[in-house]
Amino acid sequence: MKPRLGVLLILMGLGFGCGGGQVEPALLADIEALEQRAFDGDAMVSDVRTALLVSYGDFARLHAEHAFAPEALFRRADLLVSAGKFEQAVLQYQDLHDGYPKFDKRPDCALLMAFVYDVHLKDKPLARRAYLRTAAIHPGTPQAETALQSVAWMDGQGALPAEMLP
Repeated sequence: MKPRLGVLLILMGLGFGCGGGQVEPALLADIEALEQRAFDGDAMVSDVRTALLVSYGDFARLHAEHAFAPEALFRRADLLVSAGKFEQAVLQYQDLHDGYPKFDKRPDCALLMAFVYDVHLKDKPLARRAYLRTAAIHPGTPQAETALQSVAWMDGQGALPAEMLP
């Protein structure tokens, strides 16, 4: 048995779902099949990206309490960035960060939101605030350190921003 198929069968067997319902095995299988077809070499296949955007969103909407729901939204946000839909990606990262307080990738969501503002949307003031917010909300994490380094770089300093000095 392929390892991915085994994971899918375990997830289906656990019967995770919302509202007492079971996760649709076909939806997980569709997502897995799409993920396996997502790349042609190093390039993302456009129609597969579109289908994954819909499938990840559908999964999270239909099974919001499932353990895979926040990961599906995280992957969806990444696909939105790769599709050039930067404003939507920022909103997805924000909703994910705020809506799933136990999601282990919350610091990544905060940092990636700041990064999208900085690099893709070229909104330096908003990016700076988002980097500082990342550091304030997730202190002591590698993402907070990266955020502070980004602010220092934006400010042309090699040190912490004035707001972060004791």
